[in-house]
Amino acid sequence: MKNLTISMPVQVYGDPAEAVERSAQWRPGDPFPLLAGAALDRFSRLVGELPAVEVTPRTGTVFSTGGPVSRAAGRLLAVATERPHRHVDPAGLASAVAGAGPVALVGLASDLAEVGDWPAAGNPRVGVLTGRTPASLLCLVYRTLVPEAGARNGTFVVSNPFHQDELDADAIEKAEMDRLFTERNQLVVYHLHGRECSAGMPDAVICGRSHDGSDLPAPPPEGFRIPSCLRGEGCYRGDLAEEQRIRAMDLNAVLVFSQSCSTVAVGTSAFPSEVSLGAGFLEGTTVAVIGGMGSHMAEPGLEREVLDGVAAGLPLGDIVARLNSGDRGHRGGMATFGLLGDPGLVLTVPAEQEAPPPSPAPERSTAGGGEDAALETLRHLNDVVLPRCERLPWLELDGAEEEFLALRGRLRELAYRPADGDTAARAALLADEVAEAQHRLIRRAAASAQREGADFLGDSSSLFDQEAREEIHCVGCDRPRAFRLRLRHRVEQGLTVLTEQCRRCGDLHWSTAESPDTAPRILGPVDFPADRGIVSELTRELVNPGPHTVRGAVGFAFQTKDEPVLPSWVSEPVEIPAGGVYRFRIPLDLPAFPTVRPDPHTGQVMALLDGVYLLSPAVMNLA
Repeated sequence: MKNLTISMPVQVYGDPAEAVERSAQWRPGDPFPLLAGAALDRFSRLVGELPAVEVTPRTGTVFSTGGPVSRAAGRLLAVATERPHRHVDPAGLASAVAGAGPVALVGLASDLAEVGDWPAAGNPRVGVLTGRTPASLLCLVYRTLVPEAGARNGTFVVSNPFHQDELDADAIEKAEMDRLFTERNQLVVYHLHGRECSAGMPDAVICGRSHDGSDLPAPPPEGFRIPSCLRGEGCYRGDLAEEQRIRAMDLNAVLVFSQSCSTVAVGTSAFPSEVSLGAGFLEGTTVAVIGGMGSHMAEPGLEREVLDGVAAGLPLGDIVARLNSGDRGHRGGMATFGLLGDPGLVLTVPAEQEAPPPSPAPERSTAGGGEDAALETLRHLNDVVLPRCERLPWLELDGAEEEFLALRGRLRELAYRPADGDTAARAALLADEVAEAQHRLIRRAAASAQREGADFLGDSSSLFDQEAREEIHCVGCDRPRAFRLRLRHRVEQGLTVLTEQCRRCGDLHWSTAESPDTAPRILGPVDFPADRGIVSELTRELVNPGPHTVRGAVGFAFQTKDEPVLPSWVSEPVEIPAGGVYRFRIPLDLPAFPTVRPDPHTGQVMALLDGVYLLSPAVMNLA
């Protein structure tokens, strides 16, 4: 049945049980059942007269999970789009949707919290329709069936003043976002740094919460990173006033494309669902969100891919699958997207619109004798350590180029005169200087991370291609929902990056090692608890599984931006024998910083060992 318009658009109920009962009997031609609430009020104010539902077939299957409200919402979506409907238990959801083609999964946020992993982990064309309340979930299903009602046919881009696309953006500060409060654009793009609960601008924060005040009972639930706002102590952005907090639900859009970390976090939430940014957009007038999952390396202009897909008449599920495919050479492998919304939905387009290098030669073994040992040291520095260090400027490590160019010249000079009699001593001195140069680099990196945060790839993320992907067990949440990527630089082909990412925890580990098996590594849990009234210590292990001693340095820093409100950065030199372990202990004198908020605070453990650069986050859940 196509294009059948009902004469009475909607029927609004005050009791969820009534709405559920009516939903179970709804047929095209009946008033569409909705619940009174803020979501419906907001949509009504924007569009005026509520439009009628037009029954339009969509591809795929509708699944629902959880209680009777989720089942009722799933049935409504299925009947109105002529798709089959299956209601499944959260425990069996992953196997049910795997290989099922496009799947629109419907459920309350509380129901989906039981799923345990991102539902699309085994099916690239899954989209999730979720709401925090029965009223908001039914309203989302209704908006999904009348998706472009009251929409302005255009695109609006919000970016930060330090991003590459800031000159092309419509807004880079709060005052320029006024239109989003009163108009509903077809596509709104957010190219902002963020975390699961928010996306930030210099003078504002876009917040995933639906209302003010603490949402959680005391004590807070275990297993989550609890932001300071849910402890009743205000936003973690202490530099902003309350009027600079923008609720995501107040920003209008049909489709949101968000390039910030963990915008989409269903089944993998590190934060409580009450603060999820992607879910916050769905509490407003937004129909669908295409957003970053876990740690996300943004690519300026990638919204063009979304617009091209819409222009080609592709359903949203196909657009997201294409973004995640790594095809067309536009992505560096660190921009994984998830879909909150119907994967079968087709929107109208807004008007505007080489082979790996050869393996390095094996390192030669020492032949014996002081002179031979000195030459072996020089070979190791020349063939292994310095080439690795000389690639680091591609990762925008401050000062890397100058440090190691001078040492390269020293090494050549020493190699030209091996018979001077003091080669062994001079080779050992040069090895010391290379280790010290690595320590200087780590000191600068730690100081920079304290001011600006640590971004392993920096602006070079688009210059990396994904070579391999492997599913692994997450060391943070102890669940099989992580993966390891091997990336290679398109220009500096000798530069490889190994990264481990979790769909819940985000960053786990970064390394410029050629292989994970013999390279040094940082070990330790991602999350750790702390009390601001107690002096504590963070410990990480640096392991060296390789056959040679490695030297360099390790450091740690919290990102505190301006004046430190947390312990300042630290660093120290490191030497680890073959097969050895080094324990890095960071004292945390938290009582000395009484103004710190009880919030998840992200720090970075970084190391540079024989030219292998390592980075691993440590999230302090402060109470």
